[in-house]
Amino acid sequence: MGRDYYQTLGVSRNVNFDELRAGYARCSMKWHPQKNTMARAEAEQRFRDIAEAFDVLSDPLRRQRYDELGERGLKFPPPGSAFEPYQYVGDPFALFLSFFSDSNPLKAACDVSLDGCAPGILAKEFEKAIEIEVPCSLAEMQEGTTRRLTAERIRLDPKGCPYKESKLITLPVRAGWKPGTRVTFRGEGNHSHPSKQPGNLVAIITEMPFPADEPSEE
Repeated sequence: MGRDYYQTLGVSRNVNFDELRAGYARCSMKWHPQKNTMARAEAEQRFRDIAEAFDVLSDPLRRQRYDELGERGLKFPPPGSAFEPYQYVGDPFALFLSFFSDSNPLKAACDVSLDGCAPGILAKEFEKAIEIEVPCSLAEMQEGTTRRLTAERIRLDPKGCPYKESKLITLPVRAGWKPGTRVTFRGEGNHSHPSKQPGNLVAIITEMPFPADEPSEE
C-alpha cells in the first residue's frame, strides 16, 4: 500500500477539497524548514512528503487511482494499464509560495496557531476556469479510452511573476461517459495574480460528429 497521503495531511479519506487545502496549509506551515532549523533534514523530507500528498490528492484522477491502487500502484501501474507512472517532480517551496500567494508566506504562518490555517486562504477569489472540449466518438464513450490534452495557461513563478506555459493533461475517458460530462482538475488552470487562487481546468466530453457521407457516383 505504501504511504498514507491522507495521514500525511492529517485528513480523513472522505475529505473535500476545502478541507484538503486546510490540511495542506496546517501541515506545510508546521514543517516548513525555516521554522525547524534544529531538525532541518527531517523537516525538509516531511515538507516534500506533504507537497507530494497534496499534489496527488488535489487531482481527481490521481486521487482515484491512489484510492484504488495505493502509492505503489500509482507509481508502478499494473502491466497493461493505460496510466503513466506517477512521480512527484514539483518544487515544494514554489507550491508553498503559490498556495499562500504572499511575498512573505512564513509571516502568515507564524501568526496563526498550528491547529488552524492562515487567514484568508479560502476567501480569495478563484481565477476563471479554463474549459477544453474533448471530442469522443460514440464507441470511445461506450468502451473508454485515454486522451492527452494540452492547455495553454498562465502561472506564477517562485517570485510571483506570471509566465505562460503549456500544461499536458492525461484524461482517462471512462466507459459509459456521455456528452457533457465534465472532469475538473482543481487548481490546474490560470494563476495570474497572487491575490487570487489558481483556477480550475475543466475537460468537457463532446460527441464527435460522424464523417459526412460521401456523395455516391452516378
